[in-house]
Amino acid sequence: MNITILPNLVIMTTDNETLMGALVRHHLPVQNICNGKGTCGKCKVKIFGSVPQPSERDIEYLTNIEISNGIRLACAVKPQEGMVVELDFTEVQDRKEGIHLGMKLNALNPGVEKVFVTPSKPSLVDERGDWDRIVDELSTVTGKSYGRASLTVLGKVPDILRSSNCAVTATVCEDEIIDVEAGDTTQRLYGVAVDIGTTSVATALVDLNKGEIMKVVSTENGQTAYGADVISRITFARESQENAMKLRTAVRRTINNLLEELSVRSKVNTNEIFKMTIVGNTTMQHLLLGFDASHLAVSPFVSVCNRPLDFRAEDLEIKINPNARIFLLPNIGGFVGSDTLGAIVGAPIVLESGNHLLVDIGTNCELFLKTEQTMVACSTAAGPAFEGAGIAHGMRAKPGAIESVTLTEEGEVSYQVIGDQEASGICGSGLIEGIDEMRKVGIVTKQGKFVDPEKVQLSSEFQKRIIMGEKGREFVFSWTDQEADVTLSQKDIGELQLAKGAVCAGIKTLVEMSGITVHDLDSVILSGTFASYLKASNIINIGLVPDVPLEKIKTVGNAAHVGALLALLDQQELAKSRELYSKIKHVELGGSSEFSNYFMSSMYLERQN
Repeated sequence: MNITILPNLVIMTTDNETLMGALVRHHLPVQNICNGKGTCGKCKVKIFGSVPQPSERDIEYLTNIEISNGIRLACAVKPQEGMVVELDFTEVQDRKEGIHLGMKLNALNPGVEKVFVTPSKPSLVDERGDWDRIVDELSTVTGKSYGRASLTVLGKVPDILRSSNCAVTATVCEDEIIDVEAGDTTQRLYGVAVDIGTTSVATALVDLNKGEIMKVVSTENGQTAYGADVISRITFARESQENAMKLRTAVRRTINNLLEELSVRSKVNTNEIFKMTIVGNTTMQHLLLGFDASHLAVSPFVSVCNRPLDFRAEDLEIKINPNARIFLLPNIGGFVGSDTLGAIVGAPIVLESGNHLLVDIGTNCELFLKTEQTMVACSTAAGPAFEGAGIAHGMRAKPGAIESVTLTEEGEVSYQVIGDQEASGICGSGLIEGIDEMRKVGIVTKQGKFVDPEKVQLSSEFQKRIIMGEKGREFVFSWTDQEADVTLSQKDIGELQLAKGAVCAGIKTLVEMSGITVHDLDSVILSGTFASYLKASNIINIGLVPDVPLEKIKTVGNAAHVGALLALLDQQELAKSRELYSKIKHVELGGSSEFSNYFMSSMYLERQN
């Protein structure tokens, strides 16, 4: 049967699939945190015309106003002929976008260059082949030897030479000629650095002649339709080869869509992009390449390959110049992937003299510790709470999200909303600051429990905002239309405690294993776009990281993406990543009794020693 997706897309559904299944199959944007299991309540769609009766899931997760307005959960809807559906096409204002623009880059040695040559025309006294005369002239100009080229490039040569009157530009990488073009195109040489995150993907377009970042764009990772975290995606991929193919296709499509957006915004043809560097956690790399990720899910968590890899763009179906080189930075071990190595390269302060801890905060949190004696790394599953998933009114950092909260003991409540509009939810930074503020004014205890407003002394405003929800007490940050209030519940606080407890316990364990103490740390460096929007006092107060002097906490933005950019622009930085990965010891926390003990104590909303 056919259904319409506004504004004008008609799709066909099958007899035994839900609306969610149809949307995912047609690659349409829909929140699917729980992979269609009906446990997240995020896959909201609006249905017009023949609106189905609300299901038990709808009643559990949606407000009465949402239900009356035709909102339903796609995972619980059976498509009907002629159904009209509206999806949330609001453009995500991802904080990754633009964060690197204006970044100054010192070295410029991308390892790929364009050389303009004018070989002599063929004659009866010079019967060299077309390719031979290009290679000979190129070697004369550069003083280097070139012995390799693809069949595609070789086949282009006769027409290129004659159409340009023997004036051509050769693009070279190491000893290979990867493209030839008519005329002088030496001023148009571009590269892209890609950061594949579990939740979102960021791309940066760079002029490789000038070392200038031209555009940075990002979007949600298309794989989120199949699960919110790495374990759920590995599980999905293990179910069938078809599922594994869906994940591979989804992330490649995400990258290609971003490349098209970069092209439109910058007027750079994707065929002019000749180099790409990619960072991402180990699971993201496996799913991109189509590797079997099943062994990552069971001890001893072995990857297919940790070494640095490089491919032609056409091998990975990435829509840039087919012969462009794509370099994947190496993984470190287990779930600690090339994004951690990229962050180390992108935040070189962590390699300076002393004891330095790098914390890359995300759905999968990676930790790297450098002491005078060793370099060690580990990962800990913080889960998607920092991205707003698993939180009743949680959302990503986009317009409408509460990103900052202030409470005073007098009962004043103020907050900042991304986009300066009415609040529609709360993102990770708002969640952390909101809970810390609730803790400071006595609304919640260090155990993360709501106080009984009738038994403690609180302002009348706070007492009014502590309401009883279906599953316990909630605190109202934003009063909106009737049942659309933005609140934090007891369960939401528990989700944050689990996430922050895992990070803090991982830090304590890694520090102990390295033979130092938290007090011996010279710096705690927070990496990741999300971390850039956190206040040091908040993360110390709730125990996201152990109690260190605030001046020791530094934020470095999305250092993983910076590392990819540096490797794109400087072959020496790429070489550095290839040297570092074999020197870093990977530590597995899964079977550590120390981690388990620290995790329990790290759940408290208080400073952690």
